[in-house]
Amino acid sequence: MNVHPTSGPVASDMPPATVASLFSALRLNSTLTLSNRIVLAPCTRNRSELDFAPAPSAIEHYASRAAAGLLITEGTLVAPEARGGAGIPGLYLDSHIRRWAEVTDAVHERGGLIFTQLWHMGRMAHSFYSGAPALAPSAVFDDGRRHGERYYVFNNEPPLEMSDLQAKSAIQAFAQAATNARRAGFDGVELHGANGYLIDQFLKQHTNRRTDRWGGSLENRARFLLDVFDACAEEIGADRIGVRLSPADYMSEMLHIEGDQDTLVFALGELEKRRAAYVHVGIEEDVVYDYLRETATQFLRRHYGGILIGNGSYTPELAANAISRGEAELFSFGRSYLANADIVFKIKQGLPLAQYSRSIYDSME
Repeated sequence: MNVHPTSGPVASDMPPATVASLFSALRLNSTLTLSNRIVLAPCTRNRSELDFAPAPSAIEHYASRAAAGLLITEGTLVAPEARGGAGIPGLYLDSHIRRWAEVTDAVHERGGLIFTQLWHMGRMAHSFYSGAPALAPSAVFDDGRRHGERYYVFNNEPPLEMSDLQAKSAIQAFAQAATNARRAGFDGVELHGANGYLIDQFLKQHTNRRTDRWGGSLENRARFLLDVFDACAEEIGADRIGVRLSPADYMSEMLHIEGDQDTLVFALGELEKRRAAYVHVGIEEDVVYDYLRETATQFLRRHYGGILIGNGSYTPELAANAISRGEAELFSFGRSYLANADIVFKIKQGLPLAQYSRSIYDSME
């Protein structure tokens, strides 16, 4: 049962026409049906316990947002060596599974569906946090600068190139995390293949300079993503696996090289053949990129015929219009969902949304 505010205007079952398309149900596949088209985007909270289980506050954090068609958790690490920052939860210990089970139980009690985002930071990991050297497709250093500011305290450790055996071990870590996710009660998982982390590092030429089976050709650069997907699908089924990709708005010194988009086009075709639950746009803002000559959402829509989750500075009205035009089937909201736990109710009632500010993130328990 969804929880609504106890005061204010009387709730109506009919949303304003400007946002009506956000409130139609969507059959994701034969396994899962979403009650509406609103998705909670994965938003890092950095609030884990000392053993890297999510903090108890995560239970209400996600449960209070269960009215969305789908919740996607903050990035959750698949192994200790995947870690590159403080307070990030994991999904590789029994204590992690137990706490996440409390989260999923609370979400399900309120009628929600929830996926967890599986994350390996690759070259953005650091031995200060993980206890082991960072591993990446190639030993390409990121000096930790973005928009002229350092965003990692420890950024002077170049990664080591993964051996073939280490790449296969990372794939198995994703598969085990997917199994753990189902044990914890998650309805599915999202593979974090965006924003300059390990899977994205294999996809992009700047960070993948290998000449073995993991690099060189576009098919080889896509191999790691597809092998991770297949390994997870063997454990929990392809219909419970989504993938987040960023064809633009590169982060973490992920320089664009001509041909990167061809690798993504190939990967998207393979994910469509595999009947992935969805592909999720992993960018910060929706703009036209010169090397794509369109927005990231438009690029993914043009090359992917499955379920697409749009993302990137959309208002509810713009998202609803985009769904009506077939540009995406779902839209995820991040900052606005952090600022408005009751965003689904507010959108449906035509109520103004509270504006996100950094103080909201800093005050989250």
